[in-house]
Amino acid sequence: MTNLSEETLATSAAGLPVTPGLTALMAKIQPLIDGGRLDNIVDVLSLVSDMTDLLDAAMVEKLARLFENATAATWTVSNAVRLAKAEVAAAPEPPGAYALIKLLNDPDTRKGVAVVLKTLNVIGRQL
Repeated sequence: MTNLSEETLATSAAGLPVTPGLTALMAKIQPLIDGGRLDNIVDVLSLVSDMTDLLDAAMVEKLARLFENATAATWTVSNAVRLAKAEVAAAPEPPGAYALIKLLNDPDTRKGVAVVLKTLNVIGRQL
């Protein structure tokens, strides 16, 4: 644990003149040094610097496409849930077991169930 005393500040290692501004800055930084948080700040700045070096045009385009796909998928799922909820809420009573089984004959329902089951299949394969 480093302690920045007035003596340390008065004799700057770099030979720079100690000004009131430098003294105030060092007093503000002291709690960060004592708590070991200054290292975290330096690490975050290093990470930002590395990311700036890695982000070329192709990476930005790839990230933009990924964000666009994620947004589109979220929008599609949200609209499907909203529509299904509205249709179920509009019914005078909840569908019975026979109506639910009959719903499985609908080609759109079978496609949706197939997508869910195939997704679970792929996730299971990756485990």
